[in-house]
Amino acid sequence: MKSSDVVDYSSLKNGGKNGIRPEVELVLNETSEKIIMNFYKVKGKRSDPRFSIYGIKRMFEQGKLNTGDLLYVTVVKLHKEPKIVILNLTSNMASRTNLLSVFGIDEIEEALNRLIPEIRKISKAGFHKNSKGKGQVSPKDVGDTLEYLLGIKVNNSQKADFEGKIEIKAKSGKTMDILFTLRPRFEGTSIEKKEKIDRFRVSAFTRLYGYESEKHKGYKTLYITIGVKEAPQNKIGFFLEINEENRQIELRKWIDKDLHELTAFWTFDTLKKELHLKHPATLWVNAEQQVVNDTVEFNYFEAELSREPQFTTFLALVKTGGITYDWRGYTTPEGKYKGKNHGNAWRIKKKYRKLLFGSMEKIELV
Repeated sequence: MKSSDVVDYSSLKNGGKNGIRPEVELVLNETSEKIIMNFYKVKGKRSDPRFSIYGIKRMFEQGKLNTGDLLYVTVVKLHKEPKIVILNLTSNMASRTNLLSVFGIDEIEEALNRLIPEIRKISKAGFHKNSKGKGQVSPKDVGDTLEYLLGIKVNNSQKADFEGKIEIKAKSGKTMDILFTLRPRFEGTSIEKKEKIDRFRVSAFTRLYGYESEKHKGYKTLYITIGVKEAPQNKIGFFLEINEENRQIELRKWIDKDLHELTAFWTFDTLKKELHLKHPATLWVNAEQQVVNDTVEFNYFEAELSREPQFTTFLALVKTGGITYDWRGYTTPEGKYKGKNHGNAWRIKKKYRKLLFGSMEKIELV
């Protein structure tokens, strides 16, 4: 209610008479009716936030609602103005026609009706040559090739790949799934002091905390996976910590056995926004690969569709190690920054994918 600009309990005075009483639409099987709700805080020190539905006893007597029914309360913004809607999920459930009249067309469903037939054609055609041609395969090739076959141009957009509504994630092998890339913030850290220009701070981070490697001789390299303190995933002292009070996930580093410092952070708000922007719906495609005449080929044989990411679950999975953060890049040890940032990313273990999303279904490709 607060995020939809309908009710902000923190602005209400205690007492039912001081509540907000918006008109609400109760959607039933073939009909809907206007009712009134009251959003209020009770009197006393606890000031519990509550709501009531006027006329609920009458609707029970009329058979529109029954004892034990589960009611779903949501907010719809069809014409910019928010409207509260109540659905009965147990009995007298709204018909598809009635739902469409209230919520409008499901744009994601329409996009899926265009995407899935194309994915099935690609799958039934068998193996496809790597879109970049001959040479050693890299992990991103399987996804780039699928997007090439779908006519999607490779880009760095924050929005979902297909029509801005459906993200496409393809992989071969058992690596973790990439959720999204999002650079951290560095205010109040050593990086802010060392590098005044914000857009250079990711490189400055690698320069300060990186190490020398044989693969990138003469450069400072940082290729690590970072988890929570209990399972940090790396040997150089970095770990994630959830700061509920400041509403941020912090990237910290041990200085000695009893002391650690803040090196970077992400706010809850930016993480939540990125999660929902990138994954309104996601098609997770598995592929197998083979090599023919020095060219890797991919066969896309399996897919799952997820919808409705849950940010509270995202935080819970960070706490338990189901979601981690990868830092991948290298740069020069001094002077002008030269090198490469491979897109530092939040990743999830495949077995936890079904927990993160409110809806998950298998898509038959063959």
